[in-house]
Amino acid sequence: MSATQVYCKEVSTTKNYMAMSDAYAASCMDAGPGNISGNSTGANPDPFMTGVGSGFNLISKTDSSNPFVITYTTSVKSKTETTGTWSIDSDFWNHYEDAALGFKFGTGNKPDEWFVFELVGGVSSGTWDFFNVFEKGGGLSHVNLYASKIKTVLPEPNSALLMLIGALMLVAARRQSRRA
Repeated sequence: MSATQVYCKEVSTTKNYMAMSDAYAASCMDAGPGNISGNSTGANPDPFMTGVGSGFNLISKTDSSNPFVITYTTSVKSKTETTGTWSIDSDFWNHYEDAALGFKFGTGNKPDEWFVFELVGGVSSGTWDFFNVFEKGGGLSHVNLYASKIKTVLPEPNSALLMLIGALMLVAARRQSRRA
């Protein structure tokens, strides 16, 4: 089965766009002009977080706090195409159930400048392609990692059973001490 490209937004001659393989990206969540700052409030709020991604929080950012070690590479293929790789610490998936990866490019204020992809669960690295229709700028400024669902950790069945047995033994011991 071959991988297909997930485009963010549509392939266009009037707007910049991006693509990732469906092996890494479940969907394009949003794209637009401006900056994805990671701030949900303030003078310049993140348009992803105040729009489609309103339930998401910034978890890690390459040019700021980066606890899940987002890294990326870039390679210019032509005046209109830049490609590269990205990775996050795989430990991220031990803490969160979902992820969105946002890319911000310098494009001389030519839209679109940022793109956010929903990641396939468990994926911690991949490749990307940026198509710079206007041939302005094109450098990758930063990458944001967003999540909305913290993983709920339930005790293993054996641990829960041991706790139940321990509680029952305490109740039994207490009853016996009352009889004595």
